[in-house]
Amino acid sequence: MKRIALVPVISAAMIAIMSSAAYASQYVAYEGPGFTGRSVVIDRCGPSNIPFHGSYKWYGDGQSGRMYNQPDAQGVAHFELASDRNAEQRTPVGWKSIFIVC
Repeated sequence: MKRIALVPVISAAMIAIMSSAAYASQYVAYEGPGFTGRSVVIDRCGPSNIPFHGSYKWYGDGQSGRMYNQPDAQGVAHFELASDRNAEQRTPVGWKSIFIVC
């Protein structure tokens, strides 16, 4: 009897966890131009410093990205990457940090 009651509880918990795990926008920074070399994916909300400046890809999936020319998202935002469109640049980028708005 207890085993039967436990199955729906586990199922409900799994559905709740999966529905709250939404996709997030991602900024992929590449070490070299043309998306070459090492890369890092930045997808957490709030400010993040960008370690590589050779090129980038942005995957807009619900959150926008405010781009800064200073570390730690300090100063005035220089550019905003759209929440609903992808973007990329094959040449070096001057942005030092990003603030993903969630």
